[in-house]
Amino acid sequence: MTLDYILILISALGLLLCLLAVLRLRRHLFSGSLAVILTFVFTAGVILVSKDVLSYRNLADETMVARVFVGANQDAKQFLVSVDTLNGQPLQSYLLMGDQWQIDSRVMRWQLPAARLGFDNLYRLERLLGRYADIENERNAPRTVYLLSLSEPLDVWDLLRSNDFFHKWVEANYGNAVFAPMVDGAQFGVYLGRSGLFIRPENPIAVKALRNWPA
Repeated sequence: MTLDYILILISALGLLLCLLAVLRLRRHLFSGSLAVILTFVFTAGVILVSKDVLSYRNLADETMVARVFVGANQDAKQFLVSVDTLNGQPLQSYLLMGDQWQIDSRVMRWQLPAARLGFDNLYRLERLLGRYADIENERNAPRTVYLLSLSEPLDVWDLLRSNDFFHKWVEANYGNAVFAPMVDGAQFGVYLGRSGLFIRPENPIAVKALRNWPA
């Protein structure tokens, strides 16, 4: 059973407990009211945690997580970059300033006790940004940053990182990024493996861009 199914099952159980508590309230006002409050708090907490965790996607040994398409703009330091996050959502386009694009991600890796239960590692793409190869431009030129995923009201990532109790179960300290040159017509595949994010060129323009790239 995967983590997704377990969270859905626990959430459903919480809703069932809420229903039972409401039925108890009709018979025993005080104890029933207390049961309703406690059950509601428990269920709300489980649903908030589940909603945030389910925004992450399963990570296999090597997973293609996005496709990036680069198009030229009239301004020499602006490019129209389209990103397909391969999650069934429409292709999104962003105007980036600079000469390179970058994607950031979060990864949650299960430690042995949980990994032995068959839980898959999880990832979530976080941001797309433009960057400059020249360090002075990187410091002083205008920047463009876009969110690829919206955080839920309860951020499980921060909770796991700040609480030592969870460290023996899951590693949430792993952020990762990948970047490549912006060249008109280039298409890249973004992959996430055990060692982190990496890219592969998907057309001759991208192959040439990486081959000629001094970074």
